[in-house]
Amino acid sequence: MRSRKRGIAALAAAGICMLALAGCSETPAQEPVSTSTVVLAADGSFTRCQVEAFDGEDYLLDELESMIRQEVEDYLSGGAGDGGAVAVEQVSALEGSRDQAMVALRFADSRVYEDYRAQVDQQPCRLFYGTVQEALAEGYDLAGALQDMKKGTPLTPEQLAKIGDKFVLVFEEALQIRCPSKVLYISGNVKLTEAGYVDGTEGEGLKYVVIK
Repeated sequence: MRSRKRGIAALAAAGICMLALAGCSETPAQEPVSTSTVVLAADGSFTRCQVEAFDGEDYLLDELESMIRQEVEDYLSGGAGDGGAVAVEQVSALEGSRDQAMVALRFADSRVYEDYRAQVDQQPCRLFYGTVQEALAEGYDLAGALQDMKKGTPLTPEQLAKIGDKFVLVFEEALQIRCPSKVLYISGNVKLTEAGYVDGTEGEGLKYVVIK
């Protein structure tokens, strides 16, 4: 599999990255992506906006996009899910940077994401996005990790039993999270920003976010 490092010195003149994204406070916002970000959808799918530094030969924006699309096509043609498992949403230069680009890929679910990261990016990682009940069935210790947003106290078994149908994101990478609805509970190694996004760029280990 080809390395994801690619030159983009010519990209800055081609355009900037701007996505209309909602924060986790249910208030729509339009802000440029400045760090690697996962944008959650209410149906269990999500978009990863990967911000990367690119080295080597210089590529025009359309050449870079062609490479990304070819990687996705090769992955899908190898029998990894149906044609909608992974889709390219956007490839663009990062606003204000001449040596970074943003690649936005939409994933049907977290299992596809983990497989794609391992096979294509060659960077295995853990990421789960589903209901609290499904996460518990997968063996995630939510009661030991989640905190009440208002009180800062650990989630009780009684509270956990009442939110089985709520969605939870479990991840270990350094990511910002933008949610389709209000955040209810988080783990102690992430924080909610003033803009309403979940900042998981500094914490270590598995990180947890439960949304309304």
